Amino acid sequence: MNTLLRIDSSLRIKDSYSRRMGDYFVKQWILKHPDGSVIERDTAKKMTPHLTQQTFDAFLNENLYSEDLLLSDKLIDELYKSSEILITCPMYNYGIPSSLKAYFDLVIRTKKTFTYDNGIKGLLSGKKAHLISVMGGIHSLPGGMNPLETHLTSILNHLGITDISYFPLESTASPERISEKTELVETAIFKYLN
Repeated sequence: MNTLLRIDSSLRIKDSYSRRMGDYFVKQWILKHPDGSVIERDTAKKMTPHLTQQTFDAFLNENLYSEDLLLSDKLIDELYKSSEILITCPMYNYGIPSSLKAYFDLVIRTKKTFTYDNGIKGLLSGKKAHLISVMGGIHSLPGGMNPLETHLTSILNHLGITDISYFPLESTASPERISEKTELVETAIFKYLN
């Protein structure tokens, strides 16, 4: 059975372009996979705690305990249960939201999601990822990725995920063309999933 893990990170619960595009993606994905399931993980609604020394030490020593270690295990379990991962990500101060960074700090764990055996090897290969990135301005180079896509691609590759689709929405700070731009992204999502 197909399982989609949706990870949202916008601090805006209402009027969020990334959440709106994520909703559209999930709707189309469910039409394509009527027997599939969706796991929802929202790093902003339920804030993901930042990595601490205590939790990091517990990553490396099974005899140590941290409450966040249990959360880390749960987040990693969600990744393993999913066949596809949807990440919706707005740009804040030229980077990904801190809650999304905190999420990845908790799931990037040696012997859990990657190994160092004969070089770094991600353990989540065979999964697909979909990135919806949203920026107020234009940050992509012609024919290239934007900073959010570059950052998240590096993280996903580290985890072994290389099959990645991209759906950028730029210039959301220019309201006069936002309807046109969101329609273009929705069209790209529709064509991808149909």
